[in-house]
Amino acid sequence: MRVLVTGACGFVGRHALRELAERGHEPYATDAVLSDPLPPEAAGGTAADLRDADALDRLVSSVRPDACLHLGALSFVPSGRADPEAMLSVNIAGTIGLLDALRRHAPACRTLVVSTAQIYAPATHDAWVAEDAPPAPATLYAVSKMAADLTALGYARRFGLPVLTARPNNHTGPGQSARFAIPSWIRQIRAVRAGQTPPVIRTGNLESRRVFMDVRDVARAYRLLIEQGEAGHAYNVSASDNLVLGRILDRLCVLAEIAPRLETDADAWRPADRSPLLSTEKIRERTGWAPRIPLEQTLRDMLFESEPS
Repeated sequence: MRVLVTGACGFVGRHALRELAERGHEPYATDAVLSDPLPPEAAGGTAADLRDADALDRLVSSVRPDACLHLGALSFVPSGRADPEAMLSVNIAGTIGLLDALRRHAPACRTLVVSTAQIYAPATHDAWVAEDAPPAPATLYAVSKMAADLTALGYARRFGLPVLTARPNNHTGPGQSARFAIPSWIRQIRAVRAGQTPPVIRTGNLESRRVFMDVRDVARAYRLLIEQGEAGHAYNVSASDNLVLGRILDRLCVLAEIAPRLETDADAWRPADRSPLLSTEKIRERTGWAPRIPLEQTLRDMLFESEPS
């Protein structure tokens, strides 16, 4: 299939391009600003801003994709506080513009709109959450993704389009921006190991609990959903271990063979919370997907194999 990938030059996008290409698909990249050169796995690419409905219309009319993986979004939660208008216009209006273009020019296109586990209520304890749980977003980012998710499923019902959504839990891996916790720690650990800084790691709240998957497992889930997912349905994508962040940082320090002093970064500190535990029975029954890469391997790859982000 010729697969249009929005947000193709982002963290998940680059892994998705590789996953699709390795499985015999023809990924076509689009992003607001395309890298030069394009990622080698891309069969082609065109720059398009999700806020420009005319540009999306021209793009879809030209590419005529068989499938679409819609990753393009503003995904850094604090961005919603800094520029709420941008987050809403990219995440909601951008999704609508893409769906309208697909409805006009590629109505048979199998489209996966990527949402987030954050559309569910913030977890107060470890209880499994299935796709039929009512949405209860707590941040503007989560509100914007909930709206995009429900809009996509609405297009499937109203227009009969083969559209479905994925609701992933937290994921990390090689290439993630250092704005996020684990890559931020790794950047600091590398500097300590290289003797560039004193043995100090600045962190936010280490008492929060997070479910983390490897981004490569997530890319595989998206590819399987594009191939096998049922239109009009939402699918949770998640691992099952809800880990205290401090344990993850401790493991990184052991792997790096350093014993730094920890200091609180007031700008990064948030009240302790926890990821929801998502039931993945639905995606497992439909596609056979389950995470394969243990977090230990993900941390090793990020610490020792990837370039600093």
